[in-house]
Amino acid sequence: MKKTLLFGAISAILTNTAMADELDPLSAAERHQQAYDYREQQANINFINSPAEHPNNSDETDVPNYAGQFHKTLPHAANGIVDSAAYQQLLTAIQAGSFAAFEQVPAGGPVKLANPLAAQVYDLEGRDSHAYGMKPAPALGSAEAAAEMVEVYAQALLRDVPFSEYTSNKNIMKAANELANLIDFTGPTSAELLFRGIFEGDQTGPYISQFLYKDIPTGPKVVDQKYTRYKAGENFMTTPSEWLAIENGQMPSKSVTTQAARYMLNGRDLSRYVHQDYTYQAFHNAALIMLSWGPSVWDDGNPYKTATRQGAFIDLGAGEILDTVAKAGNAALRAAWFQKWNVHRRLRPEEYGGLAQNNPSLLHAQFNSSIVLNYVQAQYGNKLLPMGYPEGAPTHPAYPAGHASISGACVTVLKAFFKEGATIPSPVQPSANGSVLEPIADVLTIGGELNKLASNISLGRDWAGVHYRSDGTEGMLLGEEVGIAILKDWRDAHPEAPTLTLKKFDGEEIQI
Repeated sequence: MKKTLLFGAISAILTNTAMADELDPLSAAERHQQAYDYREQQANINFINSPAEHPNNSDETDVPNYAGQFHKTLPHAANGIVDSAAYQQLLTAIQAGSFAAFEQVPAGGPVKLANPLAAQVYDLEGRDSHAYGMKPAPALGSAEAAAEMVEVYAQALLRDVPFSEYTSNKNIMKAANELANLIDFTGPTSAELLFRGIFEGDQTGPYISQFLYKDIPTGPKVVDQKYTRYKAGENFMTTPSEWLAIENGQMPSKSVTTQAARYMLNGRDLSRYVHQDYTYQAFHNAALIMLSWGPSVWDDGNPYKTATRQGAFIDLGAGEILDTVAKAGNAALRAAWFQKWNVHRRLRPEEYGGLAQNNPSLLHAQFNSSIVLNYVQAQYGNKLLPMGYPEGAPTHPAYPAGHASISGACVTVLKAFFKEGATIPSPVQPSANGSVLEPIADVLTIGGELNKLASNISLGRDWAGVHYRSDGTEGMLLGEEVGIAILKDWRDAHPEAPTLTLKKFDGEEIQI
């Protein structure tokens, strides 16, 4: 009773005073209606765009024993073949889409599946996660899958070579020559550009984006980007017993050795960063760095860039940029999770490595005869992929990469809010030992370094052995679609009616 009287008193006060003094372009009733109409309008706009088709590569039906599919944490035979009844139970749970169904999936150990129900969450901005499309992942026995896996094995062998030494390192040159002669390889094949991305900016300047080197302004504190590193030469899952235990979902018996912090110098350093980063960390940091450069690097379509009496703060300023980056990243993850679990279920590279050891007849000849595979065999006594993490890959399917999908969405948002053609002030690269940053003469742009940042975060997972190149490239394109859809909904909600311009990964310039 007291609570009812209190709320009634407050209501009376508001009715008699605050409401009488309210200044608004619309009455309360009009605003109430228009807020509803806006949501209905955006829902209709997204609804009339029919959902994309969802083709897969048919490996699940064409390859025996589900050998072409993700099956980590399920029970396996001694030769790594997944228990078929357990895999069918996983398919049943995916079809049911319920919490209870996934709890019934058989387990080979205590490690859990990574959040398969995230694929069923509904988004309130942009398109629904199920509405986006992707081309099928490369089939298990294809030349493209083989070429990608040769690259992953090469990265595993060359994790500790500094990026600055690529043009002089003989093993880098050997890897570049092998990749250049492979059928359907889609990455760069010169020693200087080896293991880089394929989009604008990826192949200009240092391998690592400026946004992973520059200091980060975080309120009253400036944070440098030196990170602890993993010990050189320390690889995992290199014995059949260790590999099988991890595939069954057992906890790893080994751990990484962490060493003193430095600026990133090589593939192992990059793989270390993407081992423990929170989902959109690199892009949150990039936004903070660019915001510190002031309105000169804002997109020209931001009306506050030239306003004389109003400043951006909540909308079209730092608050909204950081918020939109986070929202886009999470929405991209949900879109990726739908593709991973409900469409493709692509096996991880470590599972492909298990086939190289136990069932190579399923794989393309150009992988089975590769130089890098022979090197691994000579070094470890088997053909398993040497992994950068003790636990190997995460417990969700490979295609598309979650890091890549986040990357595509977040850099799309950042390219809309910031001027892509603006040059990066005072570009740097690390000293030979990674202790300090040194100035360089390269002319680097915001757009190019954002693309490079997205590729770094994506390819960093390849360096660890947990993804293939196409997981990253196609994941970034999926994330880009998610980011654009969210920006379209975002733009229509604003009274300033901003018109922001961005360049897609394929070079097409669009306006939001």
